[in-house]
Amino acid sequence: MRALVLPRLAAIVAVAALTGCGSQFELPTEARTGRTIPPDGSYQMLATWTGMDGIQDILLTQGSGSQLFLLFNTGGAGTTPRGSVREYSRTTGLAVDQPFPGLFNPVALCVGNNGRSVGNNAVFVLDQGDTCLARLNPATQSCDTTGRWGQRITQLQYFWRVSEHDLFGAAQGGFTDTTMSFVQGITADDRGGVYISGLAVILLPTTDPRLLERTFEFRVHRYVRGLRSDGTSDPSVLPLGSWHRDTEFEIRQGTGVGSVVEPRGIHWSGTAGPALFVADLGNFRAEKVRDGTTPLGTDRYYHTTDFFGAPALTEPVDVTAEPTGFFFVADAGGQVLRYEDATRSYVQRVDVEPNAYGLPLVRPVAVGADGDLAYVADRGAGQVIRYRRRS
Repeated sequence: MRALVLPRLAAIVAVAALTGCGSQFELPTEARTGRTIPPDGSYQMLATWTGMDGIQDILLTQGSGSQLFLLFNTGGAGTTPRGSVREYSRTTGLAVDQPFPGLFNPVALCVGNNGRSVGNNAVFVLDQGDTCLARLNPATQSCDTTGRWGQRITQLQYFWRVSEHDLFGAAQGGFTDTTMSFVQGITADDRGGVYISGLAVILLPTTDPRLLERTFEFRVHRYVRGLRSDGTSDPSVLPLGSWHRDTEFEIRQGTGVGSVVEPRGIHWSGTAGPALFVADLGNFRAEKVRDGTTPLGTDRYYHTTDFFGAPALTEPVDVTAEPTGFFFVADAGGQVLRYEDATRSYVQRVDVEPNAYGLPLVRPVAVGADGDLAYVADRGAGQVIRYRRRS
């Protein structure tokens, strides 16, 4: 049995002892006393967890025994780790386990299948790495082009990667893909596939058939364990033979339904699909797109800009779906919205109530939700806000 982290508990005791008239309570608080709670289906603010500086992503696993994982990223330069992931109590906001090992610059996480047994039993962390460190010029020890340096990858350990962990955080391997130059979002399905959003290196033909032109375009790619269908390893996916990119599936750059411009958070859903939900920052929308396995028909895919009465999204950066058929979008412009897949409609704003200090969200960057609860990562305030839907 894992024990609560003692320093965090000590902090609660210390703050509680010092809290008095005019002092600010800087740890998880409840704000319900003396309030009338109408059964209107709106969201009630339950608690404000402070001291969450650098909060970047939230993962709330679904079903019996669900777990809450928080990802922090404080930025920085050099080779010092810039973030961490660990499990937290769903009710108190206290860490219940040690940080995941081996992370450098984590930016997103998801839950999926480990390829060995049934169910969602693995946590995947997207580590963005550091492009400059990875492409260091040996002659100058900088990421420049001195001496006609072509900025090839020289330090693979600082290139982006996916790290796989069990539900207790133990490392289980991972992979990278040298044809993806920059990554931003991750999700996984219940069959062992992992999806990555970001910038891909694209080779285009030129007027000279001997030459190809290199450019960059936004993509969502899917990765599958093991060798390719012809029994060979994928030369771009490392370590060789552990995973390969599914070349029969990709979401391409564009403005129509089923295409993206700067996809950020992504989420695979079996309930509302199977399909992918994408926070499409460049198109100012969220959308539902195919996942490459079971086609649902063109009438089942959409984007939220067509939803009647839906507020405009100014900076959609994260999306999550829950088992009852609803999905949520974190708009870093200052709102978290709930939609229904079955009716393709906007339902409500989650953050109608202020936090425990009477303040609105500053910069919500991630949301985790199930049928009743929603957790919002407010990076601008260094807080996680816990909401419950009124029945």
